[in-house]
Amino acid sequence: MNFDDSDRLRTLLKINGFVEVENLQNADFVIINTCCVRQHAENRAISFLCSHKLLKNKKIFCLVGCVPSLYRDEIFKKYEFIDIICGTNSYKKFVSVLKNYNGEKISIFEEDEGFLREPLIPAAKNKLSSFLSITKGCENFCSYCVVPYTRGKLVSKPSNIVINEIKQLVEKGVKEIFLIGQNVNEYGKDIGERFVDLLYKISEIEGILRIGFLTSHPKDIPDELIDCFVNIKKLYKHLHLPLQSGSNKILKLMNRKYTAEKYLEIIEKVRKKVNNISITSDIIVGFPYEEKKDFLETYNLVKKIEFDDLFVFKYSPRPQTKASEFLDTVSEEEKRERHFHILNLQDKISLLKNKKVEGQILDTFIKEKSFKKENTYIGRTETNKPVLVNFQKDITGKVLKIRVIEGLRHYFIGEVL
Repeated sequence: MNFDDSDRLRTLLKINGFVEVENLQNADFVIINTCCVRQHAENRAISFLCSHKLLKNKKIFCLVGCVPSLYRDEIFKKYEFIDIICGTNSYKKFVSVLKNYNGEKISIFEEDEGFLREPLIPAAKNKLSSFLSITKGCENFCSYCVVPYTRGKLVSKPSNIVINEIKQLVEKGVKEIFLIGQNVNEYGKDIGERFVDLLYKISEIEGILRIGFLTSHPKDIPDELIDCFVNIKKLYKHLHLPLQSGSNKILKLMNRKYTAEKYLEIIEKVRKKVNNISITSDIIVGFPYEEKKDFLETYNLVKKIEFDDLFVFKYSPRPQTKASEFLDTVSEEEKRERHFHILNLQDKISLLKNKKVEGQILDTFIKEKSFKKENTYIGRTETNKPVLVNFQKDITGKVLKIRVIEGLRHYFIGEVL
């Protein structure tokens, strides 16, 4: 989502006469788009700005996105060298301010219709894949999540605008679309549309070869969505479904609105209906009041489900969230240990699952050339798993038959048939 926001902001800047420079020393404006879902991401953004505040030649330092939305004018008090801050929904006004900047410290948080009305992201030359936000905001209020406070309530982009954007992207060479939203399954609830219907409409667009989406919430998985993986051939057979915890006690504290048993039931239903679907997930370890038995419930559920891959995060409290009022009862050492054990388990599971694919022939969309090795290309299988293949001619943008020679932890090595 942050990549998509950055691309849209970059487009607005170019349309308004700004030129992007490769050397930071030559810039007049330094603009950092931020994420504050985790403390680590927030720290990195601020650290980057701080490391450049003493650059020769005066720069106008701008902090945009979620961090300023969360902290507002506190930023000016703590970081005097920052000149302009801008929230997630105010990029048009931000660009207007830059065009006429007079040296004052400025906060920009007024809402604009940029999400629905901004010009389309111009696809870069030879860019075959594009993210596309179809919703912004979220109203689930998971107790650990700061998104409702930085991005606001759910706003869905009407399907006719989505379709029009995708068609324009196709004209610019894009062949793979990833629909993104905090919870894409909620798409359309505010405007009387449905995510499932949108997927079918997109599948009919000529020129689109692959469709993916991120992220789904386990409380919003209708049977019709599961059917899409069978009925829409262009749709990656890949479901990213955050679990967060295998303990019902912790899930309740997280306000996730499902149980471990319900989550397992969804996984079993999906796998029964969709042959060979890949399922990935998110886990938070060290959540407040997570005892060893709670962690073991998570560990054992991960072991039972056998995800294709897993993203594991150590809990860090976020301002304004309900969980920030809880006692942080798990030590940093214990968080690191639990983080290590889950990752180690998933490494073994992923490697074994990928080894079982060796010898299979898979339809693979070749996305890009590898920057690390000559004549090597990176593709994605029907289940959205990466494959490295060697070929003498340019094969990007094609769907090819690939035989998997070797399954590794994070990707396959294959050969073009």
